[in-house]
Amino acid sequence: MTVDLANLVPPAAAPIGREIDRRVDPIVAAVLACPLVASLHRGRDGQAVTYLPGRRVTGIRITADEVAIHVVARYPAVMDQVAGQVRRAVAPLAAGLRVEVAIEDLAVPGEPSPNPRPELPGITAGTTKPKEP
Repeated sequence: MTVDLANLVPPAAAPIGREIDRRVDPIVAAVLACPLVASLHRGRDGQAVTYLPGRRVTGIRITADEVAIHVVARYPAVMDQVAGQVRRAVAPLAAGLRVEVAIEDLAVPGEPSPNPRPELPGITAGTTKPKEP
């Protein structure tokens, strides 16, 4: 008996997966470059995660319909301003998907960070330029 693996995965799933792979790191870099964002956050139940081959990216979840971004804001930021800044930074990278921003915590100067910034391969937190080799 031969099984056709192409029938096990819907045709739309593969392109979305490859698109997510290409979008995640630039979206993370754009979010971390926002002055009102202290870091990404895993979400209340740890569900704000994108799984990529060999790693997972916490704070961003991309589906076929939306980009969900969970952040820690910098005090004394106004939450609407944080969300607006993140949406504007991500909009060109979201390719028409709805961008949802959840502010999960607040980083207060002089206090330990509630959620340290992630290290991304080739990206320095807070910048959008790749590290020089």
